[in-house]
Amino acid sequence: MIPTPTYLQFHLVFSLPALAALWALAPRYSGSRRRAAAGIAVLVGIAYAYTTPWIAYMIRRGAWSYADGAVLVRALSIPLGEYLFFTIQTLLVAFALHRIGFDPTYREGDLDRRPRVAGVLVGVAALVVGLWLVSLDASFLYLGGLLAWVGPVIALQWAVGGGRLARAPRPWLAATFLPAAYLWVADRVAIGLGTWRIAPEFTTGVAVLGLPIEEACFFVAAGLMAANGLVLFEWVLDRNDRRIAAARERHGDAIDRTLGAIDPLEPTESIDPLEPAEPLDPLEPLEPTDTGVDPADLDSGR
Repeated sequence: MIPTPTYLQFHLVFSLPALAALWALAPRYSGSRRRAAAGIAVLVGIAYAYTTPWIAYMIRRGAWSYADGAVLVRALSIPLGEYLFFTIQTLLVAFALHRIGFDPTYREGDLDRRPRVAGVLVGVAALVVGLWLVSLDASFLYLGGLLAWVGPVIALQWAVGGGRLARAPRPWLAATFLPAAYLWVADRVAIGLGTWRIAPEFTTGVAVLGLPIEEACFFVAAGLMAANGLVLFEWVLDRNDRRIAAARERHGDAIDRTLGAIDPLEPTESIDPLEPAEPLDPLEPLEPTDTGVDPADLDSGR
């Protein structure tokens, strides 16, 4: 009989080898490595900040539990292995997304209102339905809590860049479901070995090959938020770069128009004090000037 593995042993056998394989298969990234790394770091931070309260609540309610000895360290009721999973799944999705490849370029139509509104409506509907299911019966705690957890994030992501996500859905869909499919198998093995247990009283009882439907939806939901977030992170930066470039171009055009209004080759009416006076014509009689002396007085000797 195979002994029950600990949570950390689960990562050593399933999570970390998959992560290393994706790292080895990842092609040379053609975009900005600094931006890709920053996007991953931001998403990992968001995963910890947003997921920790929800996971802690579900564990305290008893939606899932762990075998004796499977957890070595806890914080806020959450095992250390669960915290590591926040980072590991985000990295799995990120490596898969960059292995598949995606275009972060901002294009005309990415701010189309229709997909943005549709995505917001779906996210809000998930939140409302999730809260309703939680209040309906204890067996919907996991499923309803999951919908209420993912709904606001989906609404926010699609409100920001729904047009971009709708324009090219294949990369983020593949980066969502390929890691999720692997994690379905790994999770089913861990449940079978007893590393953790999903409480039947807090689930619908619907399972696929022994994997509760709530667990399957969890991996999809977490991967979806990570994949969309990574795409939108670089897309927003590219859009900002284009706005700055356009502003600089408009500023440069304004300066060019101002300078263009003054023709440096056009003579001006100003008088140069160093310029020699026009020569006099000796044959042209001079006009008399008023000196204030009467010529008759000169003739009379006065």
